[in-house]
Amino acid sequence: MLDLAMLGRLALDGTDAHLRPVFDPVLRTFSVQLWAGDGIRGVHGMSEGFNFADEPLEAMDAFLAERGVRALTAEEAVMLYAGLVRAEGGLDWQAMRLQLGAHTQA
Repeated sequence: MLDLAMLGRLALDGTDAHLRPVFDPVLRTFSVQLWAGDGIRGVHGMSEGFNFADEPLEAMDAFLAERGVRALTAEEAVMLYAGLVRAEGGLDWQAMRLQLGAHTQA
């Protein structure tokens, strides 16, 4: 069963790193924070101005590689996308929750 709460903090298995998907409602942009240990190691999308939830995924592996973190697995990429949609909220998130249906916990 998928726990939707984990979409706000995606742990990368085999590392001490995790990703936090962010949506800025004022700028209407998406970004992803990379955390390791207790500190932030970088923000993907701070200057790029990603306007759609799938855009940060296109260069995510390069961003991680620059910081010495392994690439995302296919499952982690899907979870990160879902986390970005969740961060934005709205109709897209409602539709995704309906698609996930009974396979999730709120």
